[in-house]
Amino acid sequence: MKNWTNAIVDRLDAAYRVRFDKDESLIFLNDAYQNLLILELKAQLDDNEQLNQFIAYFMEVRDLFIGELVDRYPSNYHNIEAKIAVLHQMNDQVLSISK
Repeated sequence: MKNWTNAIVDRLDAAYRVRFDKDESLIFLNDAYQNLLILELKAQLDDNEQLNQFIAYFMEVRDLFIGELVDRYPSNYHNIEAKIAVLHQMNDQVLSISK
């Protein structure tokens, strides 16, 4: 599970770093989403509530990010950066419990 959550957060970070190239950023977001689908199956099998919260929060951040990428005049990149920081904290909590 550690590898999947780390990969999701890493791809989200990569998408944020290239946020001014919409196509490249969307590719990283899609990669993160593909990893999330596998993680979601594991969360359902293990009935892990913190993992389910991580998944739900990632989807919220991803949807907000995509909305900003397709907006002609994006304005909330700072908000996305703050949400990514929260996702990092959630990732650390999920990993510490799964050990």
